[in-house]
Amino acid sequence: MTVTTPAVAPGLPAERQAPKPSRRPSFSDREYWAGLRYLAFGRAVPTALFGFLGWIQLQRVFSVLPETNFQYAVTTVLPRLLYLTFCCVPVVIYVTRPRPTASDGRLIARVAAFGGTLTLLLLPVYTPSSAPLFTAPAWFESLSGVLLAGAWTFAIWSLSFLRRSLSVIPEARRLTTSGPYRLVGHPLYFAEISAAVAVQLTNLRLFPLLALGIFIGLQLTRAHFEERLLRGAFAEYAAYAARTRRIVPFLL
Repeated sequence: MTVTTPAVAPGLPAERQAPKPSRRPSFSDREYWAGLRYLAFGRAVPTALFGFLGWIQLQRVFSVLPETNFQYAVTTVLPRLLYLTFCCVPVVIYVTRPRPTASDGRLIARVAAFGGTLTLLLLPVYTPSSAPLFTAPAWFESLSGVLLAGAWTFAIWSLSFLRRSLSVIPEARRLTTSGPYRLVGHPLYFAEISAAVAVQLTNLRLFPLLALGIFIGLQLTRAHFEERLLRGAFAEYAAYAARTRRIVPFLL
């Protein structure tokens, strides 16, 4: 019996003539589990969280749209529309952004990150039953609306420069130093804290005031963890941090 062998193109090794079978993912492969964690915590969870925030805010926008008064539109409708935009933009970012080059996966960093974001969810929608600590004059409501509009405008401006480097937990993709990042190292945290303070101007009650303190503490903790990660990921970050305020432009 004659045995024939398949022809091999001259000059090419035999192993290149047939495609190698694809390697199936193994449950013991660390990269496999890292990919699943990223899909869960890097895409699905933050996308669902900001989508839920956006859904709540969309209902709040519809609840005030029948009003036609100009002052009411500027101080109430506009801030809610801007906050709705701030919630919707991250949904697109989290679906399309690449995997990070470095991240801080420690439990304490994740707790601070998601705790700060969830507190941001609770502050605007929680209605306490306790008596107000301070009865604000009528013009405080207009001031609060203007501050809210300014805070969310600054936040959207920051997102337009941060783009796909946005993350809830500390992650490094690229170092952003332009736009609002020339003024402050954490412009999103500055905007979110400013918005939370603006909400409290007309609602000085015990629980929201305590929640505001916790929220500010969590945001400062998140900033510390992010700075620690960026300092290790980018050699030029130390020089950037030395010339830039951390949280409040021109002050702190």
